[in-house]
Amino acid sequence: MGFRRLSFPTDFIFLFPNHICLPALSKPYQRREISSWLARWFPKDPAKPVVAQKTPIRLELVAGKTYRWCVCGRSKNQPFCDGSHFFQRTGLSPLKFKAQETRTVALCTCKATQRPPYCDGTHKSEQVQKAEVGSPL
Repeated sequence: MGFRRLSFPTDFIFLFPNHICLPALSKPYQRREISSWLARWFPKDPAKPVVAQKTPIRLELVAGKTYRWCVCGRSKNQPFCDGSHFFQRTGLSPLKFKAQETRTVALCTCKATQRPPYCDGTHKSEQVQKAEVGSPL
């Protein structure tokens, strides 16, 4: 009984004998197409964040504690994430950050800030004030 020679496409990489790696990508950082059921849960193009409120929320952050700031604007627990981004298939993920010191801060809820998760006054802009709560900017 002899060995059968396997044929592989030319884009497979063999690093070690008997080890087959995934096909090489033609461009660095090229995204692979994913199966349809995965694409439903992890879309290529993430949804736009929606305006949760038009004013920031002031609260006290405790030093050393890790927080997850809602990026999508769909959380019922604003300004923090409750997992709504996953179940609504937005493709967005919360911003995880650690408070450096205990202090009162204003966290953005309009999702248009340039300094996430902190408010920078963007909620006062005409664009945010014209937008409806729950709609993307």
